[in-house]
Amino acid sequence: MDSTLIALLATLGMLALLLTGFPVGLSLATAGLAGLVAIGGPQMALAQLQNLPYSLANDYSFAVIPTFVLMGNLAMHGGMARELYTAADKWLGHLRGGLYLSTVAGSTVFGAASGSTLVNATVFTKLALPEMLKLGYSRQVSAACIASVGTLAAMIPPSVAMVVYGIVTEQSIGKLMVAGVIPGIVCALLYGILIVGMVRMRPALAPSRSTRSGWAERIISLRGIWAISLLFLIVMGGIYLGLFSPSASGAIGAAGAIVILALRGRLTWPVVRDSVRNAAITTAMLFIIIIGGLLYSRMLVMSGAVTSIVEWITSSGMSKLTLLAALCAMYIVLGCLTDAISMLVVTLPFVFPIVKGAGLDPIWFGILCVQFLEIGAITPPVGLNLYATVSASDGVVSMEDIVRGIWPFVVLNIAMLALLIAVPDLALYLPRLMEAK
Repeated sequence: MDSTLIALLATLGMLALLLTGFPVGLSLATAGLAGLVAIGGPQMALAQLQNLPYSLANDYSFAVIPTFVLMGNLAMHGGMARELYTAADKWLGHLRGGLYLSTVAGSTVFGAASGSTLVNATVFTKLALPEMLKLGYSRQVSAACIASVGTLAAMIPPSVAMVVYGIVTEQSIGKLMVAGVIPGIVCALLYGILIVGMVRMRPALAPSRSTRSGWAERIISLRGIWAISLLFLIVMGGIYLGLFSPSASGAIGAAGAIVILALRGRLTWPVVRDSVRNAAITTAMLFIIIIGGLLYSRMLVMSGAVTSIVEWITSSGMSKLTLLAALCAMYIVLGCLTDAISMLVVTLPFVFPIVKGAGLDPIWFGILCVQFLEIGAITPPVGLNLYATVSASDGVVSMEDIVRGIWPFVVLNIAMLALLIAVPDLALYLPRLMEAK
């Protein structure tokens, strides 16, 4: 049987497994191994199964994933997210739609420690949603706002998605993280503008709030944000100045979080236990998905399907703009159907050679990929941030509620994608400064 046909059948089988609810990582691994057996026999498939997981676990670059995840969990269980939200509420809560704006501000800053869109969505559902509903805010828009701004954790460094992209494509993780700073801030500002516009057009979305915090309360509340700010400066400052490698930055960030919690008297056994347990579970899930995706990608490469696709694209004379439009459409559709990490691991082995062949900047394209992931995380039917928000609401919000409110935020993220394509310097300005040092 032709190898390309084998790759196609394996892909269809993988999609069928996903539709039955089979775990993503195991679906990818099953399709990859079945294809490898058909292409090169059981011995080749067994050799890949033996080597790939060990190579992944033995790669020092991947050490940054569990350490970043641990840092985010320590920040979450140590109460840093609550302090951020409280401070944002003191400054913005009195405005019409102020709790929406507080959620945007708090989630954006907390993204500098969590690195996970799901963590941000879950934490701020617990923190912000009850207060929003108590004051009469729209249930639909409240849930949609929390789910949407949670995706900023993928763009605001440190970001697990950027680490995966950098490792798979062999690009500088440090440059990728630095490149995400300006787009993350711009997107947060756009969220604020969208919310202000929505509540002005439809005042019922956010009833006015009579209470206003005094200046003394506002200034005192800022004391709660120093911990996250310090962690961000340690991690990103060290990477930007070249004081340590991105792989080491996760460990330094986690150690910094431990020291900060100890100094504040919050390093209790429950905080340590829950943080380590959640970090281990999340890391194991990510590694299973990555290993499965690598097995599937290796099958695509060995089948010759990747080479055929690359040759067809490069020989077609397709313009850069047309290529970008095709990739945008592909990733937005895939984002509706699968989770972010598996989408990256599966597609980059054949997409990245096309991108390099077209002369597109790999760091800039990495930021575009993160934006694709942000769109996919809030797009039905498999928008993971939607499910995280609904689950964390403990039945207060239904999937129908959040889907009805999500579309303005989806449109905003697509507009942000267009802005990144139109103005590449939003992503490339800081990495260029980093190179000049």
